[in-house]
Amino acid sequence: MPNPAGKNGAGVKEYPDDAVLADAFARYARENSGSGLNEADQRSRLEAEFGLSIGKKKLYELRKKVNSDSVRKSKKRRTETETAQLVIDLKERDVAGGWWVTQVKGRLANEGVLVARDQLREILHDHFDEEFDGRVVGRKRVEQHRTPLQALGPWHQEHSDGHEKLAEQGLRMRDGIHLPIYASKVQFSAFLHALLLMPNVRDSNAIVHYYLDLVEDRGYRISIQITTDKGSEVIELHKVLALLRSEAAPEYTEPEFPAGVQQGSTKNTPIESFWRWLRDGDGHSVKKVLQDGSASGIFLPNDIVHRNVIYWLWVPIIQKGLDTYREYWNNHTVTKSKKKKNPSGSCPNNMFLNPKSVRLMAQDCHIKMDPKRVAELREAYGGQAAREKAYRFVSEEFKFNAELIHINLGSPPLTLTNGWNVFKMMVNRVEALRVAGEDLGLT
Repeated sequence: MPNPAGKNGAGVKEYPDDAVLADAFARYARENSGSGLNEADQRSRLEAEFGLSIGKKKLYELRKKVNSDSVRKSKKRRTETETAQLVIDLKERDVAGGWWVTQVKGRLANEGVLVARDQLREILHDHFDEEFDGRVVGRKRVEQHRTPLQALGPWHQEHSDGHEKLAEQGLRMRDGIHLPIYASKVQFSAFLHALLLMPNVRDSNAIVHYYLDLVEDRGYRISIQITTDKGSEVIELHKVLALLRSEAAPEYTEPEFPAGVQQGSTKNTPIESFWRWLRDGDGHSVKKVLQDGSASGIFLPNDIVHRNVIYWLWVPIIQKGLDTYREYWNNHTVTKSKKKKNPSGSCPNNMFLNPKSVRLMAQDCHIKMDPKRVAELREAYGGQAAREKAYRFVSEEFKFNAELIHINLGSPPLTLTNGWNVFKMMVNRVEALRVAGEDLGLT
């Protein structure tokens, strides 16, 4: 039948601005450890994010229109020498030599650098060949028997835990130098919600404020269930979740849908096993750099100036590394496994945001909270003052003064490789001001 209007009955599609599409395609390219989402997942995400339902041909037209990047384009734009230098620059942060091909590829992608896997492997062999010696295929190791886990979908079960390999006993820098980490991870997709340095991950009040921050940052959404270890520091956390859930979603009842589960560390595998990735990569590098500074005599643990400066300086350096690692983790590919009941073969970010792409029957189980109720609970646990204490390594006064001193020194970059150099400059200036009678807020 004639169609003089030239419309196909599907309606006129409204496309996002080119800049918005370009940003979306750039995000998709970073996922799956820098290999990017396949065309089906890209189209599915466009529909989920923008309500845009398009075919394969239109996808490629849009990508061409906004000049979205790809491995092929990147290879034409950069010389092999330039690409190798980018890899070398990245590997400078891998002090312990724990980043393999997949990790480097994913980290580069997170920084906007797309490199083909075979090209990257060749570069790493050329410049870091010794790191491959300890990665011989066929080594046998005894593994604990695990029961496959299964969740209904995102927001069904999340796992939280503290990591103390950078705490006092792990660092062994004496006299309480303490840099523990707390994290929360989704079971269904392995998506990492948070990875934060905290002064004390055994303080129950601090853990409550960490969790309430998490609820706020996620748009006031909570999971049906949270799983932790059996430490006393999580008792109040479980009370808070149970209260929030009972008020917002009374249809979830015990024992079919427990609000909180406490297990031994060896059974809380979704989060406990994650620490190995951090320890073998970034965590090992950070620990080595910190211990090297202590062993060389740069850091004196009994000196009040040294103690304040080390926290002021190293906490943001390490947290920046944790933020980078979190982005890497959420974009890396979870190895495909038939033994897993939870999905695999895609990256945590895509499985969390687009669960039906990996399991058609997946359910979005999030529970929406009333912001006023969350605020009331925060006040019940000490309010904003208690929240600030949960994250405070040094006094606000010293933080303010140290930042001014850092600016007066020319704002030298705070990096893993440059940290101890800046530390020495900061200590010298703080000591001079202290001798001159300045009250800098040292604690």
